[in-house]
Amino acid sequence: MKKFQLLFAFLPVPLDFLMVWSAFLLSYWLRTQNILAAPPATYMMPWLEYIQLTGLISLGWVVVFALAGLYDLQSQAGFIRTFRRIFIAVSVSLAVFIIILFGIKESFFSRLIAAYAWILAIILMLIIRRLIVACQWCLAKFGRIRDNIIIIGTNSTAEELKIFYQHKLANVKLIDVVALQEASALEALIDKDYTDQVIVAGDLLNSNGLELDLINFCEINGIRFRYVPSLTKLHSLHVISEILQGHPIIELRSTPLDGWGRIVKRIFDFVSATILLVLLSPVMIIIAILVRRDSAGSALFVQRRPGQFSKEFSLYKFRTMYTHLSTGEKYGGDKAVALREELKHTKNEAAGLLFKMKDDPRVTKMGRWLRRTSLDELPQLFNVLNGEMSLVGPRPPLTDEVAEYSKSQFRRLMVRPGITGLWQVSGRSDSSFEEYLKLDMYYIEHWSIWLDIQIILKTVWVVLKRKGAY
Repeated sequence: MKKFQLLFAFLPVPLDFLMVWSAFLLSYWLRTQNILAAPPATYMMPWLEYIQLTGLISLGWVVVFALAGLYDLQSQAGFIRTFRRIFIAVSVSLAVFIIILFGIKESFFSRLIAAYAWILAIILMLIIRRLIVACQWCLAKFGRIRDNIIIIGTNSTAEELKIFYQHKLANVKLIDVVALQEASALEALIDKDYTDQVIVAGDLLNSNGLELDLINFCEINGIRFRYVPSLTKLHSLHVISEILQGHPIIELRSTPLDGWGRIVKRIFDFVSATILLVLLSPVMIIIAILVRRDSAGSALFVQRRPGQFSKEFSLYKFRTMYTHLSTGEKYGGDKAVALREELKHTKNEAAGLLFKMKDDPRVTKMGRWLRRTSLDELPQLFNVLNGEMSLVGPRPPLTDEVAEYSKSQFRRLMVRPGITGLWQVSGRSDSSFEEYLKLDMYYIEHWSIWLDIQIILKTVWVVLKRKGAY
């Protein structure tokens, strides 16, 4: 999901809060001005107290809205459907509010204020939702936000979808309608840097696994994959569905780390990384000084690594190797690369694609201590702030490792890489690459914010024990 789509998915939350709070404040004004000729109120809460209380109530309403599913990511929700969902959510929130007041035996709230707030909240929320839709439409009309779509298929369903996307929607651009005959044609037919969505208008069932190849291609390149299913495929897990031109459209979601999951994880990462940087900045300054004094060169080691969807970024670490033995043009250059390859083939203590050795001659005395304590990873908190990494996720691989990945192994790159991950707390450097891959896949498919918290807490314990780190 693109950043602008995440933005418009997130916007209703703070805006709903403001609309509900505004509804309560307007209700107070209507009651005090007695515009509707209602009987005088026997008691009115002081204005400042009322503002504070209704601010908390508005926040509670937004929580109820979320629990009621008002912020589910639905595509092309019309006016009637939007009104119905807002009406139900506001009514449920008001009912919960009244029940709570009854339970604590408080009667300071005017019934008219509650009625006014109910009506005004529905109206204001409906207006703001339509304004968001209008804003999206305008931006799409001028080409600022638009999804590029390829339809795969040559049947009547493909033709109907083609007509629909050509004439009905401003926020999408239909690139082409193609027939896919073999997996080798994927690169030629689908521009991975330009395509945002692929819709398969029917099944691609055949003996050579074409459908799976297409799904893998889309997952690896961050392309939304949707399809019109056969009757036997209508029942499935982890999918989002909608109806277009009378045809059910299914979108595969292979990870909860999309939509709201991605938003929640990003907020959690940003807040946590900010707090950790403030708390650990004295420690990081001291480490930087010690690294510089221990051996010549910069305190930081910067290396290009493949990130989410194989997009490279500059990963930061405290330098743990001698500068002239570190790989990279700024460091040891070709000689360092040659030494690494020699050690990889003669001294490697890991299996598969991994390269690990306990007594690495390239590592400095300070570097050994940093690796044992994992403190060399602290500068990656800046990568987290930049949105290039997450606190928890699959570790960012080396470029030469990715070059040897199979199609299934590329799934590790579906999400942002992390400072720590499930395999670090399950064995760390003592595990094989296949075990790493299984744990990474489990994390991607079963992510939750609670799982992230568990992994972070376990990471602290594993680091204190210094198990498997070298």
